[in-house]
Amino acid sequence: MTTKAQPLTYQQILTHTDLELQRLTEQARFFGDLTAHLFQMAGLAPGMRVLDIGCGTGDVSFLAAQFVGPTGQVIGVDRSPQAVAVATQRAATAGLANVQFITADLAELVLDEPVDALIGRLILMYFADPAVLLRRLCRFLRPDGLVVFHELDLTAAKAWPPCELFATSISRISQTFTRAGADVRTGLKLAQIYTEAGLPQPEMWQSARLGHGADSPVYSQVTQLTHTLLPLMERVGVATAVDVQIETLADRLRQEAVANSATLVAPPFTGAWAHFSS
Repeated sequence: MTTKAQPLTYQQILTHTDLELQRLTEQARFFGDLTAHLFQMAGLAPGMRVLDIGCGTGDVSFLAAQFVGPTGQVIGVDRSPQAVAVATQRAATAGLANVQFITADLAELVLDEPVDALIGRLILMYFADPAVLLRRLCRFLRPDGLVVFHELDLTAAKAWPPCELFATSISRISQTFTRAGADVRTGLKLAQIYTEAGLPQPEMWQSARLGHGADSPVYSQVTQLTHTLLPLMERVGVATAVDVQIETLADRLRQEAVANSATLVAPPFTGAWAHFSS
């Protein structure tokens, strides 16, 4: 019989070790174009003051900074001091004067002045009631401020022709997140979350990264996330290290996909945006 864990925080599910911070940066590169397209469609523009919640090592904040330009400002917020330290150092190295990072719990966050846009990627999925969180965060927005979130549907990842190991690996990741209290289908629930938070019906867009052939980065993405989750995966009874065989997982995923000449669909992201009316 498997054991269901008590709901965990984002930091407990994806602990901010050096290896995990590196994985988050590589993940951001993999999905970055999808988020950039979302920001463009949503209307992130020069001069805006933007709040990025759950900023991690800063990749979404840096992306937003490209849209708001030197006359705008991006404030990244995360509970992890380690992640904020890395993000701050990266901003200093890149000479980005329009980006700053603060360590804070979202439930206790206070800002000195309102923002023009509220953004986040892969953050609402970790909250038991994301609409309550979003309603509170909207208090930081100016009238007609923009709300833009990017969340995934982990269950929609697939391969064609079918690849058993890929399907098993995605299923293990999905079950682990679910048993830890995260919602792996938050992307499909964004419209409901927005309306429950008092926002207008959002506009939405779904997109995904696809992989084919021996050089696809999908294999390493799946393997790295599995590696991060493996201790939790064992703890909640999804799979053991012996089951997963993490040392050879990427190579086996690659061999299977190449042998089947398969196209792999990484978990699709749903982007939602709406304007807040106070």
